[in-house]
Amino acid sequence: MADETISARNAHELLEVERSRESAARLLENLAQRVGGSRAVRTAASGVQRAAHYVQAHSVKDVATGIERVVRRRPAAAIAVAVAAGFLIGRALRSR
Repeated sequence: MADETISARNAHELLEVERSRESAARLLENLAQRVGGSRAVRTAASGVQRAAHYVQAHSVKDVATGIERVVRRRPAAAIAVAVAAGFLIGRALRSR
């Protein structure tokens, strides 16, 4: 009985992680669609769309491993991207 409870809990947690991953992908796609205008902004939007497709196509573990690899190779660039993404996501959420 205890093993069944643990298995059910693990299945539920995996489902929640999958839902969160899908939600993050949708958020990235919406952000990319809202951004438009200059060439630099379109380039950034294209990058966000690629990130959204990557998140949809890969498991949570694959995404985490990829992020960790990039952050280790280029920590300054990773911080700059995180700041920019946080700003854009904050603006998108605030405008709602």
